[in-house]
Amino acid sequence: MSRILRTTTATLGVLLLTCAVASCASSDDASKSAGSSGAKATTTRPNDPADAAAAYVGLTKAAAIARAEREQRPWRIGREDDEQFMLTQDFVENRVTFELDDGKVTKATLG
Repeated sequence: MSRILRTTTATLGVLLLTCAVASCASSDDASKSAGSSGAKATTTRPNDPADAAAAYVGLTKAAAIARAEREQRPWRIGREDDEQFMLTQDFVENRVTFELDDGKVTKATLG
């Protein structure tokens, strides 16, 4: 009985290891092998949160708030100059959080 148990355990271990290694393959690896020209394919993310948030950097406080409201995007101010505000830790995917210095947005993050 113990030989059967050891064999089964070893087989399951190998199977799990194989699945773990296979799941680590990235989509970049697949696109490299799929291309015949050898040129690296570039991927763009049209709704990249970093790009959407970066659009607010440099705006005045009023302009940033007006833009967020025009886009129907929830907003909040996390820091203004030296004053740090308390924020909730709930995740709202499209909410923008502003950090302001001298009345201008210096950092904006989504989420």
